[in-house]
Amino acid sequence: MKLDEHGMWWIRRRALRLLKANVPFTASSPQYKEIVSSTGWAKTPTSGTTCGFLCHWLLHKLGCTEADRMNRADGGMGLKYENGGNISILFIGLKATRAVRNGGSFSWNAAGPFVRVAEPYAKPSAKNPYFNALEQAIATGVGGPKAGDIVFIRDPGGSNLSEHVFVFMSAEKGADGIYWNTAEAGQANGTDGDLKRRKIMPSGATDGYTRIDGNTPIRTVIGWLDLSKLDWAPNAVEMSSIEEIGY
Repeated sequence: MKLDEHGMWWIRRRALRLLKANVPFTASSPQYKEIVSSTGWAKTPTSGTTCGFLCHWLLHKLGCTEADRMNRADGGMGLKYENGGNISILFIGLKATRAVRNGGSFSWNAAGPFVRVAEPYAKPSAKNPYFNALEQAIATGVGGPKAGDIVFIRDPGGSNLSEHVFVFMSAEKGADGIYWNTAEAGQANGTDGDLKRRKIMPSGATDGYTRIDGNTPIRTVIGWLDLSKLDWAPNAVEMSSIEEIGY
């Protein structure tokens, strides 16, 4: 079921508590065992990083029931872990990911839970073909990702190795611009989790591209998975309030 603004306040508040309690972590920590190893995945020289595991763990822990956007093993929900699907499942969904893997295609759903502000698989054009709602949010102070939302960044049209996802925690204005505080896996050794502060580099136009520092080459914000557009278990809000209040 979808939650109202009050319900989402509790979900987002719990997301921050969970992130602060479990990040940073290393590959030898109990948190890594729960967040990553419990899926059966193991790091190899060609296996990529753990960035998506933190995002999917968080969704599952919070009580998300949107099976099409979750990559975790949960027999009760009919879920299983799909190797190599972490980022695409967040971006286009599980069904679309499977279709593409099988040589098919998918139609982008603009009304879906992922707020897309750039094209990931083509080099930037003179004008962004997508309305950049993030640029509007930066200019007006209204909108943009909120605590717990999952952000997808990439070098547009570049290597697949440039893909990265992380959990947005908060934004703040610094002396030289806007910064995002984030929780991220796939850090040191491609395994560890850390809390980071990234500078946002807006274009100043809704038909422009928003870049973000912290990687070489500089990445572009492709969009974010909006938690308020997902389905949640009936007791998701109750669990959050019980944890905080104690009854």
